[in-house]
Amino acid sequence: MDKDMFDEELTQLTTRKGLFLKGGAAAAGLTVLGSPTAAAFAASKATIKVAVVTHGDTGSFWSVFKKGVDQAAKDLKSRGVSVTQVYANNDVAKQAAGINAAVASGAKVIATSVPDASALKDPLRKASAKGIEIITVNSGLGAFDSLPTYEVHVGQTEDVAGKGAGKQFKKAGAKKVLIVIHEASNSGLQQRASGVKSVMGASNVKVLTIPNAKSDIPGTKAKVKAAFNADKKLDSFLGLDPDVTIPCLSSVPSKTKVGTFDVGGSIKQIQAGKMLFAIDQQQYLQGYLPVAFAVLFVTNLNTVGNGAPVLTGPGIINKANASKVAALAKKGTR
Repeated sequence: MDKDMFDEELTQLTTRKGLFLKGGAAAAGLTVLGSPTAAAFAASKATIKVAVVTHGDTGSFWSVFKKGVDQAAKDLKSRGVSVTQVYANNDVAKQAAGINAAVASGAKVIATSVPDASALKDPLRKASAKGIEIITVNSGLGAFDSLPTYEVHVGQTEDVAGKGAGKQFKKAGAKKVLIVIHEASNSGLQQRASGVKSVMGASNVKVLTIPNAKSDIPGTKAKVKAAFNADKKLDSFLGLDPDVTIPCLSSVPSKTKVGTFDVGGSIKQIQAGKMLFAIDQQQYLQGYLPVAFAVLFVTNLNTVGNGAPVLTGPGIINKANASKVAALAKKGTR
């Protein structure tokens, strides 16, 4: 590395989102030039408070995410980590309150999903102003990059994942796909649908938005059935959550090509030939990695991503690999 490149990287390190200017180095117990002090070693043994605050529930997807968080907390307990978790179940006020509570309790790092950036803007800005490191998980890629203490996004790139689903349908000979968006304000779900459209063509995709679809499965099934009855060109169905997709299998015409996002009980349906594929974003990693990244940052000022997300997907689960993933799903980690 030549001197100019070295100087540039040193400048980026010492000014990264105000870590040193806003006291980040002092909080981690390091001098500006990186020589560990006694405080750094003491900090590694002190409680590292990490708050995980998501919009999720504790269903088939988020229960696996939680296992990742729990395992990371267990694995890193000896490093002084203490983890709190809030699952707001799409209650924006509850999620914002969880972030505010994390700030009040002295959290060092907040890992949060961001389905609706406008709703979480104020609490996350306040957290960043307090010098708290921010990691976004699952949803919210690019929403808060400008915060001075923002570190990285952990998850899949939703539009690319949507393109992956579109390619699977196209490969199977699908002509027109019905997509159900089950959380009206979740921008990530919109991005998934856009990805499918970019592959299939907008005219070959019908999007049906059903707010809180998972809380009213009978109503959701009825709406899906009505959509297929109204448009005979539909020959494929994509749910963006297995808790929506699987119940709707009985509401779509026979021989409908079906795919879903995330694993849940979809593996059995794939093995039985009732579903073509599932897009796997490996939510266990989305729970585990932010806790590990938090400990590494607080104790050693390690950062990841360099402005790009840490991707956990997408992966494709189909009949060829479903049995291998099924064995892991029984353990609750897939």
